Amino acid sequence: MTGLPSLSAGIGRRVISPPKGILLIGYGDRAKGNIGIHDDLTATALVLSDETTRVAIVALDILALNEFIVDRIRARLAPTNVLLCCSHTHSGPIAYADEKSPRKNRQYIATLVDNVVAAVQAAESNLRPARLEYSYGEADVGINRRETMPDGHMEIGRNPAGARDRSVQVVSVFADDSQDQNDRTGMRLATLVNYACHGTVLGPDNLLVSTDWIGVMRGRVEEELGGLVLFLQGAAANINPDMYWKDARAFEMAAEQGLRVADAVLTAVGRGSARMRGTPIGIERDEVWLPTETRATTSRPPKNYGKPLLSLAKMPGFMALFADVLLNQRYPWKSTIKTRDGFWSVPMRISAARLGDLALVTFAAETFTEIGMKVKAASPTTRTLFASVTDGCISYLHTEASHAEGGYEVDVAPLAYRYPGRLQAGCEQVALEATKTMLGRLWG
Repeated sequence: MTGLPSLSAGIGRRVISPPKGILLIGYGDRAKGNIGIHDDLTATALVLSDETTRVAIVALDILALNEFIVDRIRARLAPTNVLLCCSHTHSGPIAYADEKSPRKNRQYIATLVDNVVAAVQAAESNLRPARLEYSYGEADVGINRRETMPDGHMEIGRNPAGARDRSVQVVSVFADDSQDQNDRTGMRLATLVNYACHGTVLGPDNLLVSTDWIGVMRGRVEEELGGLVLFLQGAAANINPDMYWKDARAFEMAAEQGLRVADAVLTAVGRGSARMRGTPIGIERDEVWLPTETRATTSRPPKNYGKPLLSLAKMPGFMALFADVLLNQRYPWKSTIKTRDGFWSVPMRISAARLGDLALVTFAAETFTEIGMKVKAASPTTRTLFASVTDGCISYLHTEASHAEGGYEVDVAPLAYRYPGRLQAGCEQVALEATKTMLGRLWG
């Protein structure tokens, strides 16, 4: 490790829970706002620096963060390179508001931005020499949710034979004030946990703010190991907890799920960690344009989402003009849609960070588990983390194979983002090729 720049790390955390009344997001059939807080949501920031490049990894207890809010946070923290990684809890608040939003929503977003900035600044203010260690384990609590029904159509259900990524990757960050490279002592500052499973143990009937199973996992690991835990949600678009909603036991079941993942983390660390280089640090960012199936023949994208959404809400088609009113209540969101090569297209943000021997790849999408596994398999380093719903969300990034199968992720979810049609089958390959190029630049 001689000759390499030294690694510094700092950690910070702030509470980001919303006030009572803000709508929880993640299910389409919640019609009223939250009634209180079961457990607080947090923003936890880990800042890593190699003397020339500084990266802040921020773990947020949010379903997804809108790109326009991401940009507000980035602007205030520049030149630090910020990665805003959402846990994807379905019991967190909508993370977007504009001038047309209710005052309470606008105030919450302003407070959210302030608290995320404060968490990063707190981490930056206590940078100290550090080292990284890597552990690997497996958990078996998630299941592929894309179930083919007897008539051939695809539903959200249980598919035990379907693909799933069982890997639990753990990166431990220790204070390292010693000059002795063989000295493995030092206080644990932070633990990064990367695993793929939706935060949906709590169902649509729950109106209490909660981190779902993720907060339980985090609390147990922090209690056992010390330091702060940052959860990076993996490619979990088609992976759900392997359980059905039972409202009477909802929070008990969330605890069961979280403790099982915590056990996998603690077992991985207990088996031993390998020290790895934490420098050099580098980051590549790109914005790839993903085409929808709708040709751009008009000056503005057509509102093809109106009638299907009303049909899902069991409302008559002639009320399609009011689709935006429904969306503004249930899923207020601002999407960027432009013409590219003759099709209405949307930009997806991709980041690839190098932290010495470690790669972290992030997509601004709910990403199918097969895609995340392909990213890791093709990476130039065996120690590669993949985090979805980071720095924004363009809905689901599905595989080419699932495009033909259809289903909620392919056919329905794009409507909530006001897209004029489904994403094309080739979007998976566009993202994979861009990622390969970015990692290639980082590793020479």
